[in-house]
Amino acid sequence: MTAVIALSKCSQTKKMYGIRFERTGRDWKYTWAFPIQEKTALNEDYDKTKITGALIEGEEYPGCPHCGTKGFFYCSCGKLNCWNGESRVATCSWCGATGELSDGIDSINITGNI
Repeated sequence: MTAVIALSKCSQTKKMYGIRFERTGRDWKYTWAFPIQEKTALNEDYDKTKITGALIEGEEYPGCPHCGTKGFFYCSCGKLNCWNGESRVATCSWCGATGELSDGIDSINITGNI
């Protein structure tokens, strides 16, 4: 099994967390989320995760460990944020950009500094 960790930030608290993605054929299932400190994330190179393929929620996925929401969005800055699944307009906790969300995420390529 291939598994990777992608970093995300809570849209409510701005705290960082990791999301575990497991490869299932061509797709990636997100199965777990956990709080993480910036130093640990950098040491593990979690800021350089690349995922290509459909993203599927695993039944056991607990959602954001800080606010409990199960959705997330991928900002044009290349970072993930949790999302309440309702609002069509969101603000990125990483770069501060605000925009209207589109449906679905085809791939994630997280690059650059935390």
